Amino acid sequence: MTYRYERDLVDHFLDVIGADQAPWGPLALVPEFFYHRGRVDVVGVSPIGRVIAFEAKLTRWREALQQAYRNTCFAHKSYVLLPMATARLAQQYSAKFDRRGVGLCSLVDNDLVVIHDSPWNVPIQPWLAREACDRAIEAQSRCDDDV
Repeated sequence: MTYRYERDLVDHFLDVIGADQAPWGPLALVPEFFYHRGRVDVVGVSPIGRVIAFEAKLTRWREALQQAYRNTCFAHKSYVLLPMATARLAQQYSAKFDRRGVGLCSLVDNDLVVIHDSPWNVPIQPWLAREACDRAIEAQSRCDDDV
């Protein structure tokens, strides 16, 4: 699939992962989680409170990798989300992802494909992980109220 804008990639990702297609199980989702170091495109929180961050880019995978690495300060797992053509290019540099403890994923049709898994991480800023959890639970609660 071709994406014109990064937002299109993120919207497709939210549709796929919102349909419980995540390999980590169902996630409460927060698009655009802001914190003092920046903005994360999507944060997902598992039922047991594990925070998973996703940085989306169409082509600038190195920039996304640095942003995803920064997110490990609060996330238990952090991923770069790219269109498949860009992900294949980035996959050639898997050692860079390993060094930073960051994963790589893409979308194929309506499936999320984890190309390079992120290791579980112990956040060095647990208070920020709790804030992400709180926002995800609040967002999920608002969505449940709308149904």
